[in-house]
This record gives sequence, C-alpha cells and structure tokens, in this order.
Amino acid sequence: MRISFDVQDLLIASWETEREAVARVAPGGAEPSAVGGRYLVSIVSFRVRGGRVGRVPAPPFSQLNVRTYVTWTGEPAVLFLASRVTLGGLGGIVLGAPYRLARIRLRPGEARAPGLGLSLRYRTGGPADPGELGRHELGIFELSRVRSIRITRGEADWRSAQLVEPARADLLLAYGFAAAGEPDLLYSARASFQSGLPD
Repeated sequence: MRISFDVQDLLIASWETEREAVARVAPGGAEPSAVGGRYLVSIVSFRVRGGRVGRVPAPPFSQLNVRTYVTWTGEPAVLFLASRVTLGGLGGIVLGAPYRLARIRLRPGEARAPGLGLSLRYRTGGPADPGELGRHELGIFELSRVRSIRITRGEADWRSAQLVEPARADLLLAYGFAAAGEPDLLYSARASFQSGLPD
C-alpha cells in the first residue's frame, strides 16, 4: 500500500551532538552517522493537509518527530526516536506507525507542543540547500523490533530560518540529548513525500 502526504510548514531544527549520544540510542546493528561532518539530533514538524493512504483520503493532522542519524545495513538512515501526532494522525497506528497523541500547534513562524516542552519561534530567510538532511530515503524505528520504511520525497522550496527567541526543546532530554546552543533551522512552506508500509 502506498501512502502519500502533501505537507505544509515543514521545519527541521537540528542540534549538534556527540557521537556517544547517538550511539546510546542506536539499536543493535546501527552505527552513528555524521551528517555534513557533524552528529545531529533533529526535531521535525509539519502539517499534513492532503494525501492518500492507498485509495483512502488522508485526514489532516500535525506531526512532530525526534530523530537522529545512523548507518543501517550499510546505508545512511533516519532513526526515529519519537513520533507525535494530533488526533487525525492516530489511524497510522493501525498501519504500523509508532505514533502517540500530543497537542501540537504549527503555523508559519512557530512550532509548539506545550505538553512536550517544545517551543520554536522563527522567521524565514532566503533559499537554502538542505544537503544530506533532505536526501535520506531509509527510516528506521523500534517497535517490538527494528522496523524500516522507504521514503520518496517530492520537491520542496527550502529556506533558511532563524530563531526570534531562545528555543525550548525539553523533549530531547528524555533521549539523552542536551539541546545546547541554537539549532540550525530549515523550512519549507510546502513539500510532499510517499512511502510504503513499515516492514
């Protein structure tokens, strides 16, 4: 079954971290992988505004996830540590997605999840190259075992972004990451991606 989403307000906030911090959360068989020469942990948020799950229209919902970057079976991969969605996204659990419910508020210039201790307020700038962050095609997560998913990304109009107030990212602490310093931000007003079901 193919899943396709059209998304808005896609924000990637990435903090530099230590290789050892990535190694602590990596499942067996995965190795920390540098992205652009640095080890990173990211919070990614977006609003799903259309798409399909097979032949069924996808309901609107918001999502944020915590991720870091590893090598899995010899290939660079995104390691999803947490995926939180609003009510419309909970149907993904039936399809094998590791979703949990959260209150998430996303709009241009702001990503907030008060119950998770997340607050990012930002302004966008000029065109930006996402580099390796926009090229990973393999995602993995643990749900009773390590599962994988293939992702195909459509076009996105990537922009740089800068914080307009200090970031709050308390949820990173639960995974052993200290959000020290300001994150690097990338933003796209619109994007799309497709995937199959997790294996």
